[in-house]
Amino acid sequence: MRKKFVFLLSLCFFLIVNKCFSSVVSIPDMTGSPGSIVKIPVEIDNASGICGFQLVISFDQDVLEAIQAETGILTENWLIFYNTVITGQISISGLNINLDELENVSGSLVTISFLVKGDIGQTTNINVSQALFYNSLAEKIPVSLRQGTFTIDVRIGDINGDEIIDISDVILCLRMAIKLPVTIGNQSYSEPYPLWLKTRADINTDNEIDISDVILCLRKAIGLN
Repeated sequence: MRKKFVFLLSLCFFLIVNKCFSSVVSIPDMTGSPGSIVKIPVEIDNASGICGFQLVISFDQDVLEAIQAETGILTENWLIFYNTVITGQISISGLNINLDELENVSGSLVTISFLVKGDIGQTTNINVSQALFYNSLAEKIPVSLRQGTFTIDVRIGDINGDEIIDISDVILCLRMAIKLPVTIGNQSYSEPYPLWLKTRADINTDNEIDISDVILCLRKAIGLN
């Protein structure tokens, strides 16, 4: 009886220690504007021993559309393959062709580009629904998973949604003020512009887009209050 108790206690301790020291694969909480392209990383806090991985990332197809996956900070010279055939998910595989294992470092494994399809205020969880990690001997490396949340909002003044307010946004604001078509993310929009686009360009929030908004956009672009 005593031996059985000691065995169970040791097993519980092993499981707890193993869980505590397993690597955590996570996706950060992020925001973005409708119609923009956002890049969201898949991160790991301890990449020790990893030389290959396979991931499946799931999300709400009405909010985001996966476009591509690229190498991350930790996988600069790796081969990265991705598949977006299934709507609402992206499958990603990564391999170091030299079978060199990563050290005990943290950072991004891959960066996924998404098109923001939904409307202001919509959210979606971004789940790592499958995560397989292996060392150079094809031995599995245990990991814990942590999902992220993406929320659609608007950065006023960032009309083209590239996360920077510069002269290109000023030009777009001017075009909207005189009711000319504008192109955002390879999509053309004409008057009446969609609400999310008007919200970006309505700098003074008076429900009109005119020369005052153009002036305020220019001031933002050159760093003035």
